[in-house]
Amino acid sequence: HSGVRRPDLIKPYMPPPAVHQDDIPPDYPALVSLLSGLCGLLLKNKIASWIGVFACAASLARIKKSELDLKQITAAATFAIMGLVMNYGQYGRRGQNEAYFG
Repeated sequence: HSGVRRPDLIKPYMPPPAVHQDDIPPDYPALVSLLSGLCGLLLKNKIASWIGVFACAASLARIKKSELDLKQITAAATFAIMGLVMNYGQYGRRGQNEAYFG
């Protein structure tokens, strides 16, 4: 009976329908990255900035080509990185007008 097939159960392959841009599910790591990067930037919170960086990396790692939204990714990465720059690039002992990183 190993060679018996049931032709009534065979269905031809149908490609999945094209997804419209408005029907794409939200990218939650990108949203978390944007919000935590913004909180890290405005509240000068280092932990929130690092969460934004890691959430942005997670969003980039799981993105599909059909769901690629360059504006959202750019905004999330910019807020996450600028939050780190503002937190770690502080005024030092050299003077109040000189900023240094380190």
